[in-house]
Amino acid sequence: MNLKKWFLLATMAFALAACGDDSSTGSSGGSSGNDPENPDSSGSGDPSNPNSSDIDWVLPNDPSTLWEGAGTAESPYELKNEENLLTLMDEVNNKAVNFNGIVFKLTDNITLSKKWTPIGCVKGQSNRTFGGTFDGGDHTIKGLSIDDTVSFSGLFGYVKDAVIKNVKLEGVSIKAGSYVGMLFGKAENSEIKDVSASGSLTGNDFVGGLGGSISGGSTVENVTVAGSVNGNGTVGGVIATAISSTVKSAVNTAAVAGKTTVSGIVSTLSMNGVVELCVNKGNVAGATDVAGVVAKASQVEVKQSGNEAAVTGEDNATSNVGGVVAVASNSAVLNQVYNTGAITAKNVLSVGGIAGKFVTEASMTSAFNQGLITAEGSTNAGGLIGKAETCKVTGAYNAGVVPAIANAGSIAGAHLSTSEMVSVYYDAGTKVAPTELGEASEAMKTAEFLAALNAVENAWTMAGDKYAGFPFFTWIK
Repeated sequence: MNLKKWFLLATMAFALAACGDDSSTGSSGGSSGNDPENPDSSGSGDPSNPNSSDIDWVLPNDPSTLWEGAGTAESPYELKNEENLLTLMDEVNNKAVNFNGIVFKLTDNITLSKKWTPIGCVKGQSNRTFGGTFDGGDHTIKGLSIDDTVSFSGLFGYVKDAVIKNVKLEGVSIKAGSYVGMLFGKAENSEIKDVSASGSLTGNDFVGGLGGSISGGSTVENVTVAGSVNGNGTVGGVIATAISSTVKSAVNTAAVAGKTTVSGIVSTLSMNGVVELCVNKGNVAGATDVAGVVAKASQVEVKQSGNEAAVTGEDNATSNVGGVVAVASNSAVLNQVYNTGAITAKNVLSVGGIAGKFVTEASMTSAFNQGLITAEGSTNAGGLIGKAETCKVTGAYNAGVVPAIANAGSIAGAHLSTSEMVSVYYDAGTKVAPTELGEASEAMKTAEFLAALNAVENAWTMAGDKYAGFPFFTWIK
């Protein structure tokens, strides 16, 4: 073993008490103690006395006495049982060892017998993150259970510059504070791939089926979530909030419920974030800004993604509800997106088969809705968009029935002059306004109609009775 390398890893390690409640589990948007919105604002030295300059640095245990292996890709440290996992947690949480560049691998299925303490946490002014590689080896971890008010919860609490892959989680049961997921609470500049997670998850804010928050160029790819996900604010079936990060090839089948900003894949997506090849198949319900794929999309891309489950939002006059996005703004780009789930909204501002509110230079290219829309007591309802303002839609169609409320349209409910629609169609059977012109259903199932859509973007196909005989995207399996 290279002790010099290990010493470099450990130069910032010191003996501290175990991570506990970081006192950041208050109501959405508020915190006390360490600010979970800015966990990197930590000081240096002993967090219990940040002004102290008299620190005894501690060299951690020789890792070869803790796990078999050499910590390399060729010979990773072997995690064979629950005790090995607990040792990893202890080294990260109690000794602040980051393990950057070190590789761990599960060598067997593990059933956890005790309440779990997440690997990596925030304590006072200290972020104790895991930064190594954790390879699940396609083995299964069962029985992960947390019942606490602590934030940064999951198998991992807080990871940075880490790789987590090939992990299967089953039978997860978590009740925690904010930044909560079955796999991790918060991830920065990390790579998460080839993961499945199933179980029940309940938290306060930033609650995601897989993870609470990703940022700093993180990627989440080829993941599945099943079970149930519940929270108050910012709740996502896969990820709660993604900042300057990418979620690709994710499928959610979990039922998702929350109060504010709720979606089936990513709740809030911002700062050049990307959602790609993601499909939601779990019912989604909430009170404010609810969607099948992304609740709030600002300056981002949502592409080749769709919703196939029921989306329900109600009793909030400022809320927006959409099959794909609730609110798209600030040059958000939607490309090859679809909805087939029923969209139900009661007493909301805007509801649409694809987007509730579509504004400020947002653009949509190639989209379709086949979901039934219900909008009792709502202000705006549209087959594609509830409220369209300063936006552009090209190459799209609606075949979902729209209710005949005051501001309703087969394409858009409120369609302001600053919005532009090019090669946008709807099934005449969905007509809700006498001035609109539509295509007969059978005409929309012909090679001529398919060619018209492909003239905008060569992304469409048809296959017998699939999608009721209407065109759909070639990438859909």
